[in-house]
Amino acid sequence: MSGWLTGLGPAGTALALLLLGHVLGDFAFQTDELAAAKHRVRPLLTHVGIVFVVHVVAFLPLLTTRSALTVVAIGVLHLPIDAVSARLRQQTGSSARLFLADQVAHLLVILGAWTLVDPGAWTLTPVLAGVGGLATLPWAQVTTGAVYLAAFVFAHDGGNAIVRGVLPDPDPAPNSEDELEAGSLIGSLERWVILFLGVAGLWGSVGLVVAAKSIARFEELKQQAFAEYFLVGTLSSVLVAIALAGAVSVLV
Repeated sequence: MSGWLTGLGPAGTALALLLLGHVLGDFAFQTDELAAAKHRVRPLLTHVGIVFVVHVVAFLPLLTTRSALTVVAIGVLHLPIDAVSARLRQQTGSSARLFLADQVAHLLVILGAWTLVDPGAWTLTPVLAGVGGLATLPWAQVTTGAVYLAAFVFAHDGGNAIVRGVLPDPDPAPNSEDELEAGSLIGSLERWVILFLGVAGLWGSVGLVVAAKSIARFEELKQQAFAEYFLVGTLSSVLVAIALAGAVSVLV
């Protein structure tokens, strides 16, 4: 464990938990219906409330009076970012560019809030001090676990959002909602496997995953429209997984 975050001790754990809170709140605990309705006030406030609660729960091992202000600031600034992105999505439709801009804005807020806090604040007595030995956290292990969990959650929900934004519309391949869901699940499994292989250093095996997927769709690939759609979707999915594996390797 010699990554950037693991080398920062408590401060690195703090950033890892903040990132985990964001990924869980913005993806794992956000339904498609809620995401589509965020241009309205009530769904937007509901989402921001969920994000805030998830951030607090994820950050409990380090939550203090001073660090709580960081979590509050991130939750408050989540509102205008999502309000703007939801309005833009209503006007221009979903796209990978808009999704990435939204996530970069959230990431900058998290990094800014984390940077402004005195590193010594993370070592103050947390609200869970003394409970199950949390007063002396194994910083590197907690950091690694938080980064891994955040990466695999994003690989599923975030990866699907990016791939859908890149793919041409309309989709010439699936003929039903069940096929769309099956395609999304296959894409998620593909990214999880590649992410696992990447963090394990088994990059040579990534090609086998893509080859196996191509063989399964061999007959359909004879159709030019489907072949183009398949290649764009697969390459986008693989690039997301590779980028995540690279980020995890640098962080932990």
